[in-house]
Parts: sequence; C-alpha cells; structure tokens
Amino acid sequence: MYSLDVNFLKDRHLETSNKTTLITQAGNPSLKEQLPLIIGGAVMVVLPAITASSLLLLNQLSSSTEQRIQQLDNQLGQLSSQNQSIEEINAKVEQNNQEIQSLVTVFNQIRPWSAILREIETQIPANVQVGSIAQTDTGVTIGGYAVGYDDLNDFLLTLQSSPLLDAEQTAIKTATLADFPVETSNAPDNIEIEFPQGVQYTITTAISDRPSSELLQEFARSGATGLVNRIRTLENKGVLKP
Repeated sequence: MYSLDVNFLKDRHLETSNKTTLITQAGNPSLKEQLPLIIGGAVMVVLPAITASSLLLLNQLSSSTEQRIQQLDNQLGQLSSQNQSIEEINAKVEQNNQEIQSLVTVFNQIRPWSAILREIETQIPANVQVGSIAQTDTGVTIGGYAVGYDDLNDFLLTLQSSPLLDAEQTAIKTATLADFPVETSNAPDNIEIEFPQGVQYTITTAISDRPSSELLQEFARSGATGLVNRIRTLENKGVLKP
C-alpha cells in the first residue's frame, strides 16, 4: 500500500514538471512569431513621421506655389499696365498721324487766289480785254470784250490748257456783239463818234482739282512762293510724297 502512494506522488510530480515546462515554453514566443508585431510597431512609429513629413512638404510646396502665383500676378499686372501704356501711345501716334494727314490734305487743296489771277492774266491774248474776274461757289467767271469770235476762241483754248484750271469746265457762257466801252468825257459835243463793235463775252471755269504738290512749278511761276515753300518742307520731312 505504501508503494502506491509513493508512485502517485511521483506521477504528480512529473505532471507538475511537464506543465511547468509547457508553460515556460509557451511564455517565450520565437522571433518568427514576434515579427508581425515588430513590423506593426515599426509602422505605427514610422507612419506618423511620414505623414508629418508629407504635410510639411505639401505646406512648403503650397507656399512656394502661392508665391509663384503672386509673382506671376504681379508680372501680369505690370505687363497689362505696359500694354495699356503702349496702346495709349499708339492711339496718340495715330491721332498725330491723322492730324498731319489732314494738314497735308489742306495744303494739297490750297489754291492761292493771287496765283489764279496771275495765271488768267498771262493767258489773255492781245485782242481780248478782261474787264472782271469773279470767284463763285462753283468756280470762276471771267467777263470782258474780244475783237472777234476767233480771238475769243483763242482765249478759251488758252484757258483750257492751263494746269491750274479744269479744262472740261471751262466754256464760253455768253458771247454777243456789243460796242466797246470807250471813254468819251473829253470829246466835243458836236462831234459824233462811232464806236467799234466787239464780242462781249462771259467765260466760266473751275480750278483744277489736281494736288498742289503736282502744281509747284505753276505756283512758283505765279508768285505763290509761300505755298510752294510749305509743300516742299512737308516733302523734305517725308510727310508728303513728292
């Protein structure tokens, strides 16, 4: 009976020893078993650091981008201001060009009345008398006497050949036989004077519409030196093409 009791104690001792060994082995996991935990811990440590670094980098990029956008906005504003200034300068230049062109047009349309009178006087034949030259809204009217119709026709052809007058609008308006106007205030009362007859005429003409720059030679010959000098000055400056 005593031996049974001892054996039981031994068995219990062995069982206790086995349990202890099992518990001890179960309480010390291997590196392979701990690897997921280690990786998870590392991720928990590294992930916030990566997130913080990413946020810092994004903030820096955002700040740099905003600065670049601000610089571009400033440059755009400067370019817009410069473009507006250029447009204003171009507008002033265009306005000046228009004013200069208007001035050139005025000079090119000037017909000095003295030059027209001088031109008509130089065209009068020997047998034609000019009694009046009048400027009208449509042109010029010339009145006087001619010895005969042939003399009057010669006068007409001479006027039509003038570069200062419009040949197509130069014509005889009236032509009738009439006594020449002769002063008789000093003639004796008892003497009867027979006056010769001639052709009393009216000629209408118009000033040529050719540019004055094409008539400089005629104006110079007619004494219109002021206009000639102004037009030549414009030509020398390149404003008016010769």
